[in-house]
Amino acid sequence: MSILIIAEKPSVAKKIANFLGKPTKKSLYNVPYYELKRDGKKIIVASAVGHLFTLIEKNKEFGKYPVFDIKWAPASYEKGNEYVSNYIKALKKLSKNIDDIYIATDWDLEGELIGYHALKYCCGRNKAKRMRFSALTKKEIENAFKNPTNIDYGLVEAGESRHILDWYFGINLSRALMNALRAVKQWKVMSVGRVQGPALAFLAKREKEIKEFKPKPYWIIEALIDNLKALHIKEKFWD
Repeated sequence: MSILIIAEKPSVAKKIANFLGKPTKKSLYNVPYYELKRDGKKIIVASAVGHLFTLIEKNKEFGKYPVFDIKWAPASYEKGNEYVSNYIKALKKLSKNIDDIYIATDWDLEGELIGYHALKYCCGRNKAKRMRFSALTKKEIENAFKNPTNIDYGLVEAGESRHILDWYFGINLSRALMNALRAVKQWKVMSVGRVQGPALAFLAKREKEIKEFKPKPYWIIEALIDNLKALHIKEKFWD
């Protein structure tokens, strides 16, 4: 019986391995992983390095927007993240001929997504056991290993949706702003996200309303009756 445990980052993989037994540190493609025996089972503890996969457009055209034709791809495609490819290759090789896979990423939305993407794109599987722990202590890790749950696919979908919305709003609005600057012979890298974009739209709409507002005189009637101020229920008087 063999088990592969996938942690979110190398430092966590090391701690999990030490909490579960007496591991031997090994390396594959310059990526560290750990092997140990527990209850007669061979356990390999490896890790991702945060998000191993990211969204890219299928047919990249500089400055084009809006773009909605996107796909998940290795994060190593992005400049500065080339090292991620070694972690992907290591997980692919280590997951071969493994009986069970345990996802041991953080207990949150991003952790669920990181673990599931490693499982799906590196290991070629859709199902695995899920270790859930809220602290990196021996007690928590052993309990999570002995009592695994299932992947929360709702969290995975929520995580993917958030990244897709980030891309749709962030990339498209940022390109729109930069193209607007180029139109007036200027250039600056602009960054807008799924929160700033709609907030900017609300502010722009309100500012437009303020600038277009034309004041018009009106009257209201108040009645003071025994310290009670009474106003008419209908709208203001315009003449």
